[in-house]
Parts: sequence; C-alpha cells; structure tokens
Amino acid sequence: MNKFLVLFFSFGYLALLFGVAYTAERRSAARKSLVANPYAYALSMAVYCTAWAYYGSVGRAAHQGLSYVGIYLGPGLLAPAWWLVLRKIIRVCRQQRLTSIADFISARYGKSAALGALATVVCVLGIVPYIALQIKAIASSYVVLTGGGGGHANGPALFTAATLAVFTMLFGVRSVEATERHEGIVLAVALESLVKLLAFLLVGLFVTYYLFGGLADLFDQAAAVPALRQLFTLHGAGTGSAEWLTLLILSMSAVLLLPRQFQVAVVENVDEDHLRKAMWLFPLYLLIINIFVLPIAFGGLLKLGGRGLDADTFVLALPLAAGHSWLALLTYLGGLSAASSMIIVETVALSVMLSNHLLMPWLVRVPAVRPEAQRRWFAYLSRIALQSRRLAVVLVLALAYGYYLIVGRQLPLVNTGLVSFAAVAQFMPVVLGGLYWKGGTRRGATLGLLAGFAVWFFTLVVPTLVGPGRLPASLLTNGVGGLSWLRPGALFGLSGLDYLSHGLFWSWFFNIGGYVGLSLAVPPTALELRQADVFVDVFARRSLAEEVTGWPGPAPLPDVRTLLLGFLGKKRTNQALRAFAGRFPDALAFESELSGLPAARLTAADPRLLLYAEKLLAGTLGPASARLLLASVAGPKKSATITWWAFCGKASCCLKPTASCKSKAVSSSASPTSCARLMTSSRCSTSRKTSFSIPLPTSCARRSPASGRWPRFWPTTPSWRPTSASAFSTPSAARPSA
Repeated sequence: MNKFLVLFFSFGYLALLFGVAYTAERRSAARKSLVANPYAYALSMAVYCTAWAYYGSVGRAAHQGLSYVGIYLGPGLLAPAWWLVLRKIIRVCRQQRLTSIADFISARYGKSAALGALATVVCVLGIVPYIALQIKAIASSYVVLTGGGGGHANGPALFTAATLAVFTMLFGVRSVEATERHEGIVLAVALESLVKLLAFLLVGLFVTYYLFGGLADLFDQAAAVPALRQLFTLHGAGTGSAEWLTLLILSMSAVLLLPRQFQVAVVENVDEDHLRKAMWLFPLYLLIINIFVLPIAFGGLLKLGGRGLDADTFVLALPLAAGHSWLALLTYLGGLSAASSMIIVETVALSVMLSNHLLMPWLVRVPAVRPEAQRRWFAYLSRIALQSRRLAVVLVLALAYGYYLIVGRQLPLVNTGLVSFAAVAQFMPVVLGGLYWKGGTRRGATLGLLAGFAVWFFTLVVPTLVGPGRLPASLLTNGVGGLSWLRPGALFGLSGLDYLSHGLFWSWFFNIGGYVGLSLAVPPTALELRQADVFVDVFARRSLAEEVTGWPGPAPLPDVRTLLLGFLGKKRTNQALRAFAGRFPDALAFESELSGLPAARLTAADPRLLLYAEKLLAGTLGPASARLLLASVAGPKKSATITWWAFCGKASCCLKPTASCKSKAVSSSASPTSCARLMTSSRCSTSRKTSFSIPLPTSCARRSPASGRWPRFWPTTPSWRPTSASAFSTPSAARPSA
C-alpha cells in the first residue's frame, strides 16, 4: 500500500482523537459530561489491551498455544474482588487527593519523599520498555502495510511519538491540578477501545470465514499438522504450571498497579458505583477481543508459515496476502488505537510522578528570599510544576524511542510486556500491606522495593541486554565474576523454572522478606501510624473533623492563604476556603475568643485547616511535597507554649487545678500528655455553658464520656499507638459526613 496514504490515514485518525477530546473538554466545561457513565469507565479500563494484546497475543499463541490466555484470565478472575480492593483504593485516593501509584505508596508510609521517588524510578524504568513496545508495534505495522524495509520504520515511529506527545500535553497536562479529571483523554481512550475491538473482530471473522470455512475447518486443518496439534493443549507447547501461575499473578498485579490502569481506574473514576458494571463489562471485553486470537494464529501459520514472517504481524499480513488492502488498513488503525491509547495515558501518569516525586520535593525545600515575596515564589513553583510535567512527557517518549532504537527492535512484544508486568508487581506487597496491615513501615517498604527491584533487574532485564550484544553472553552461562550461583537464569542455584517464574519468585522473596522483616523489627513513627489508620480504616472515617494534623507548631492563617493562592489561584483558593468555612463554621472560634493573646496568635490556622490545605496541595504536588511545603509555614514549636497556655485557659471552666496547667505551660515544660492528664483529673461538665465548641489543639484532647476512649491525635513518642476515634468536642451536628 502507498506509504503516503497510510500516513494520511494515520494522522487523520490522530486528528479525530483531537476532535473527540476537544469536544469532551468543551462539554465538561459546560457541565455536560460525556464520560460520567459506567460504560465509558469500563471502556477506558480496556486500555489494558495494548498493541501487545492486538499483535503480541497472536505471536505468543503461534508459538505457545493457549498460554496467552493467562494474561487476560488473571484480570477476569480479579474483577469480582474490585469492590473490596479497587473501591478501597479509590476511596483512599479521593480522600487523600492522590494521583498516582507513587503518591499512594508515599502517602501510606509516612508521606516519604524518598519512597515516592523510589516508586517513580521503578515505574519509569519498568514502563519505558513497555512504551517502546508500542512504538515498535506502530513501526512494524507500518513496515508490513507499506512493504518497506526496516530502515523506513524509524521515521513514522518518531512522527507518531511526537504527535502523541503534543496530544498528551494539550489534553493531559493542561492544569497544575493533577487530580483534575481528563475527560477528553478518557473519551478518546474509550473510543479507541471500540475501534481496536471492532478492527480485531473484523480481521478474525475474515480469517475464519473467508480464508477458511469456519472454526471447524480451520481447527481441522491445524490439527492435521503435528507442530500445530500440540498447541491445542495447555501444556503442549511447554507451558508448565509454574508459568501459568506466574502469568495469573502478573496480570492481576498489572491491572491494578500499572500507572495507566491506576490513572483510568482510580484517578479518572467519577463514581464508585461505576465499578459494579465495570466488574463484568471489562472481563466481557477481554473475552470478546480474545475470541479470534487462536484462529488468527493458526491461519497465519497455515497460510504464511513458510515465508519467514514474524508471527506478531499475522494480523496485518493475512489481509494483505489475500489482496484486501483496505481491511489491512483498518486493522492497522486498530493497532494504532491500541498503541496510542496506552502511550497517552501512560505518559500522563508518569509525567505527574516525575514532577511530583523527583523535582518538586527538591524545589519546595528552597525558601523564598523575603517573606513578602512568598506568594510570587509559590506561584513560580506552580508554573514550574506544570511545565515540568510537559517536559516529562517529552522525556518519557524520548527515552522510549531511544530504547526502541537500541534494544526494543530485537525483542518480541510479549517478552517486553511481561518484563514490565514483573516490575510493576514489585508494588503489590507494599500496596496490599498498606491497605490491610497497619504494621507496615516506611523503612520496610523501602527495603522491600529496593531488594525486589534489584533482583527484578538482574534476573529479567539483564538477559534482554545480552541478546542485542550490550552485555557478554558469558554472563548468562558463567554468572557474574564466574560465580555460577550468580547466573540471572539460575540465581542461587535454583533451576528448572522458566525465566519469568524464576525472576518473580526471587524478586518477591526478597521484596516481601525485606518489607515484613524490617517492619516488624523497627516500630513505625507517629505519622506512619496515623497514615496506616487512615488507609486501613478508610471506610470507617466520616469527615475531616475526625482527623488531626499533628503539626508540631501553629501556622499563621495569612501564610496558609498565601501558600494556597500561589498554587491554586485567587478564585479556587476563595472557593476552597469558603467551602471549608461552610463545613466547619467554628474553625476560627478558638482564636477569636482568646482576647488575651498577642495579635499574631489571633490569626493562627485551625488544625483542620492545615489538614485541608495539605490535601489541596497534595492534589497538585503529591503528598510528600505538600507536607514539606506546608511545613515551611507551620514552623516547629515556635509558639507551642502559648498554644498550651491558651488551651488550658479555655478549659479553666472544667479543669482543676487550672493554675498548675498554666504554670507548666508557661514554663515550657508542659507536654500534651501532661495537659491531657490534668484534663482527665476532673470531669468536665456536659452542659452547654461549659462544653467545648472549638477544635482542640493537636495533642490536647478530652476524653469522650460516652466511649471512654481517646480521639486520634499525634503521640509524643513513636511507641504510642492510637486507638479508634471518638468524637471531637465539636458538636456532632457541625461535623458533616463524608
């Protein structure tokens, strides 16, 4: 087929995506969403089916028979559990304003900037080869369709990558607010899911009922060939039980934790109830798109087996060999849909992670030169965050294109995809542990990820570099330094497993061992305990009033407002503060009633406002950077003595002896614990006259007469573990439900 015609349709199709995304954005601005329905949500989750599913599954089926089924059976088996697992992740991310898997891990384990950076590096190094796989699919399909040589593939691949970079920057990185939904991208991905499904079904019907006389005729001819007969059974092509189990585990991990899946399933989720339909629509989609994988593979082997073609190209080569070039062109557009949707969503997710966890934690540590210049500095950081994400899109696609040129062209599609799946699977222990185990710590998670990632790289990535000649072949046969127990394919002498099962076993062995072992050996910090409580008991938490920030010192309200103005702008900041005042009308009552304090203390931000501001900033910068930035205005303990004095003075109606508490506070020897003990030494009246109508300071809370338990607050020592929450002193009517 004429190459200019192919390029015309390629860029015409990408222009169609621009139009669809633009329309969706316009409708969203008019509050007439096109994606706020479960069908668009389920179709967007079909971004799981990339060029690997479109081309690579046929190639794997041609060599290993039914083993390709495991890649899609795992997500189907996991789908019924989404209401328990995925819904919990969605709820946590919505409450904490998290926008990526790196945000999730960082926030769960003490809002650690280092842990978020580590998760980002793992994602980038694990997913860039997967993006290169999509570029290879586009380049290879162009070569097959135009009949050109391998040298002609680099240009179209580069042009496609550049076009997708522009699309992603226009519709995926348009705002500094990372939690803002990208309705244009979601609708474009949903449309692409329909296009690739339709195109694959058409070529499958063509092969089955045009080139052959139906499924019975096709399978009869394949069964007559001894080499193909063995592909009809699960173990006929050499796929053992260990490999089947590995494929199921990897695919279950991937459908939850791949950055693009996290983006569409969690960040872009409009309503948790959409999961109810997606739980059966998504497995149904996987079933339908895989119906004709084996017929196409057998048809390609029977019709084109002696021509030396790559089995990954059978989807295109069969219509071309039969003289149906227009069907081949439609098939090519389906493959372009599968590859482009993955590239778009993946680069959006990775760009946010790179900005929030590698760049911004470093920049927010740089203080403003003068206090009066803080607002301009914060606005400057906001612009840097937006521009850095756009540059990160270009960087990710450049890295993927470079990997394709150097290594990726010589590797099968499926092998590259499975290696990326194994990289993302390293997050599974820390994510599930973070959701259901309160004992997991930052140190344990860091050690587990480092150990698992190192073993993954050695056992699964190093062998891929030997094939193209980047590393000596003796490394595989003799091991590192001639040590046979350091061979990538037989680490510590373990042999008899396929390369994928071997790599996953050892990587998870060190990952889980390091995570659990160090978490049990070293107790969690106070912040880790609080975050564990938030994540594990997310469905039990009702409102912001039941959370306590635990900041070590007060923050002036003007400084908090200046911080929000710099990042969110005047309009959104005013809206946010009005919304906060509407939910918590008593937020400033504490300061306004303390007429005896200096004027600077009358403008101290309510602890709940600090938590609210932190969550707003987390949607822009990530949890670690948001906490670091807010810490720059909430200084440690510079007015702590006034805070305890003010609290004890406010509590004078029900504490005896009040003078003792005051004297201890002024002498700066009082602690939250001692103040709490003084409070419980006598009963507070529950009458309207003496009841607390204010949010209590961070660590000085009264006991609930009804439950006899302490509310959540930050302890003074890391060994203290919080118990379940009781009501704050704020009247229950003032605490709106979530």
